[in-house]
Amino acid sequence: MIMANTVMLIFTVLVSAIFVAKSEYIDYNTTHRIIPNKINVHLVPHSHDDVGWLKTVDQYYVGSNNSIRGACVQNVLDSVISSLLEDQNRKFIYVEMAFFQRWWRQQSKAKKLKVKELVNSGQLEFM
Repeated sequence: MIMANTVMLIFTVLVSAIFVAKSEYIDYNTTHRIIPNKINVHLVPHSHDDVGWLKTVDQYYVGSNNSIRGACVQNVLDSVISSLLEDQNRKFIYVEMAFFQRWWRQQSKAKKLKVKELVNSGQLEFM
């Protein structure tokens, strides 16, 4: 049952990405041969931080009250942006605009310009 749920989750994420993401061709290294009867898995780095699910928006954002759930959205955004800037081959899809808007307001002009470059290059996408 867990395997079926995992496969369904991966399928749902992939279908969502196909219909929502920018419609342009991305060239992937496909030189590795396909192995018959094996599942071909594509990993899609993305966020999934439900706004106000188990904790308040503030608790999720700053990472407090970890007795309920360990999460610090501010650190996620900081580390994702740093990682994307380190390697132009990395990509990330960010979903929760309520958190992103708060993070964005706290950033310097220089950081905002870097983030805009990531969006323009297709490294950072929003759904």
